Amino acid sequence: MIRAMPFIGHEGPFALLNKYNDIRFMVLGGTEIGASALLRFYVLHIMVLPFSAAVLIGVHFWRIRKDGGISGPL
Repeated sequence: MIRAMPFIGHEGPFALLNKYNDIRFMVLGGTEIGASALLRFYVLHIMVLPFSAAVLIGVHFWRIRKDGGISGPL
C-alpha cells in the first residue's frame, strides 16, 4: 500500500533518481520484508510513537495553561 501512495510512492518525485528511492524502501529497510523491516517497526512503535505522543500532549498542556484553562469567557 505504501508503494501506491501519491507523491511518496514509487511514482513520486524522489523515485526518479533510483527505483529503490521511495518510502517503501525506507520503511522496509530493503527490497523485501525481513529482519530490518521488523526492527524498524519495533523502533517506531516503542520509541518514536510514544515520544511523538508525549510532545503533542506537552504542547496541548502548554496551550491550556497559556490560554488560561477551560474557564475562559464565553
